Amino acid sequence: MKKAIAFILVALIVFSFVAACASDFAPARAPAASPTPPAAESPGFAAGEMDIEFFYGDQLSDSESPFALTGQGGGGFAERIIFTVYADIETTEFDQTIEDVHEMLRLNGGFIESSFVSGITQWQMRLGHPPRRTANFTLRVPQARLAAMTADLEYLGNVVSRRNEAVNITAQFVDTESRLTALRIQEERLLYMLSLADNVADMIIIEQSLSEVRMRIESMTATLRNWENQINFSTLTLNIFEVEEYTELIPINRTYWQQISDGLAWTFRDIGRFFMNLFSWFIINLPVLIILAVIVFAVQLFVRRKIKKMRGRKNMPTEGADNDGQS
Repeated sequence: MKKAIAFILVALIVFSFVAACASDFAPARAPAASPTPPAAESPGFAAGEMDIEFFYGDQLSDSESPFALTGQGGGGFAERIIFTVYADIETTEFDQTIEDVHEMLRLNGGFIESSFVSGITQWQMRLGHPPRRTANFTLRVPQARLAAMTADLEYLGNVVSRRNEAVNITAQFVDTESRLTALRIQEERLLYMLSLADNVADMIIIEQSLSEVRMRIESMTATLRNWENQINFSTLTLNIFEVEEYTELIPINRTYWQQISDGLAWTFRDIGRFFMNLFSWFIINLPVLIILAVIVFAVQLFVRRKIKKMRGRKNMPTEGADNDGQS
């Protein structure tokens, strides 16, 4: 019986080696694509006093979308691509923009992975700092809706910058699937050998090997699920800044005199803002400045009196000595 188990172990090792080598060449079955979320019932939503309509672009075919996932790899596998979009947005209506982000996300069937909103403290407001807030959102959007939602970012405010990233993980995905298939076959073989083992020593060795194989299976399964999640739900990162006015787009083809004119206009505007901020700071801190002025005046008066007394004391002996000499 021991010889039979030893023979089975050798056969299993040879089979696992052949399966691992063949996994690099044998095509793996691609997992079924996740169902597309239902389309939103409402084509738009109200934002303030304006009705903003979000054009989802449903009339475009998959091949026309910049985020389409319809291409086939060289081995006949569906391309596995992870899309990520980064955008910086300026807004003059911060609270309304935050509400619009949540509404856009609801209509597109996404969810918030993380969010952070920073405000201004009471102390900063007392010092006269403008109440400019910022927000950061990491959103997960269905891949089929990413292109439409990215195009609708202009309705949130002034899009200062936007960056698109696409990472093709087809090779890693297929390779991991093939290795996972080989490990599952090895698990079945080990279970069969465990059922044939007739002593404790063989059972312990087989169970140790089975435990290692199952740990690798769980790790690869988690990796594939994470990739599937990133593929099906793309990442959209928004950095929202509250501003008083939007950043102006400067045309490239400007004449020399236009550049000088724009430079002078910006200089005068900065000077005006400087004096306005200085005046507001002076008015806000006027009570503190008055108290400081009173303290400085009192200290200066006290120091002058002290100096005057010291001078008087120095002059008194001198005057007495002069009178004795005269007498």
